[in-house]
Amino acid sequence: MNNGFFITGTDTGVGKTVVAATLAYALHQRHISFSYIKPVESGISSRRHLENDSDAALVKRAGFLPEALEEIVPFTFREPLAPLLAARREGVNLSGKELGETIRARIKPSRLTLVEGAGGLLAPLCPNYLILDLIKELKLPVIVVCRTSLGAVNHTLLTLERLRREGIHPAGIIANHTTAVTGVAEETFIAQLTEFDPVTVLGELPFLENPPSEFKAWEKLATHINFDNLFVNQAAQ
Repeated sequence: MNNGFFITGTDTGVGKTVVAATLAYALHQRHISFSYIKPVESGISSRRHLENDSDAALVKRAGFLPEALEEIVPFTFREPLAPLLAARREGVNLSGKELGETIRARIKPSRLTLVEGAGGLLAPLCPNYLILDLIKELKLPVIVVCRTSLGAVNHTLLTLERLRREGIHPAGIIANHTTAVTGVAEETFIAQLTEFDPVTVLGELPFLENPPSEFKAWEKLATHINFDNLFVNQAAQ
């Protein structure tokens, strides 16, 4: 099961969903059949919130996906907390076995699938079950989304090191400018990172105050991702 990508991050708020939506838009424009799964999404306070403001809804719109939101995001929780904590506070006992089986059943080997994680690599999803455990179970090539700000080199190197220690070869990183501030750290991030790690750089996204509301904006954002490198790395997995 390796026809697709698992999108993880070095932390929460690094732009995984913007990356997922950009990839979804580009795949649709290239007439590549694909699906998108957000296994767990926290901070969903209502049905209206899910339909209008969720990560799943954003990617669904950007990629023109026909699937119902319940198919895209099978588990939602009200509070904007790590999934395990959010589930416990709602009295929900979600196991890693149930989560893994649910996601595997939604992945069709004949169709490219984007799976977007929650938080960072070691974010807890279920009791004794981390994002890393889901990655290992699904066996999809991993795209690491990272910030470019001060401290991001450390966080990115740690994430890449842990993936490799677990026998997972990263497909590459996508650096995302999460603030409008542009200083020496932001300008030299890629050079600093690749000095210490030979990871493939798949792209560097500019700062966005808000996710694009027009499809032309997604198209412009997609020009910052090297899709040739992305699919070369997938084929090598």
